[in-house]
Amino acid sequence: MIICHVCNVECNDDAELCPVCGAVLKKEVEEVLEEKETNVIENPTLLASFEDIISAEIFKDILKDNDIPFSSSQTEDASIQVVFGGSIVAEEIYVAEADLEKANELYEEFLNTEIEFDDDFSEDFGEEI
Repeated sequence: MIICHVCNVECNDDAELCPVCGAVLKKEVEEVLEEKETNVIENPTLLASFEDIISAEIFKDILKDNDIPFSSSQTEDASIQVVFGGSIVAEEIYVAEADLEKANELYEEFLNTEIEFDDDFSEDFGEEI
């Protein structure tokens, strides 16, 4: 069995994608080593804290697509941290200080494209069913 690195679900050995979250399961050893090498950044600065791992993974893909190196606080067990004040943090993403301005622009754009559902939507949807 393969364990998904995003949602921690057990998947079949021959599966290429996680059936729960859709993450790519198989990577060549060389790709994993390259990824670890590119994640070493100088003067790391906290860019964002995510409450859910899926959003963090999507945003990390955006950083990769824009050639912005990053590191994250995610552990192998994909644990969630409870921080002072009762906040929940699934993952923190750090970028080099030199990339912070561009990364912040991408983060703001990402936040503005996320769909947020309010109570009115839920009530309207429930009435139609």
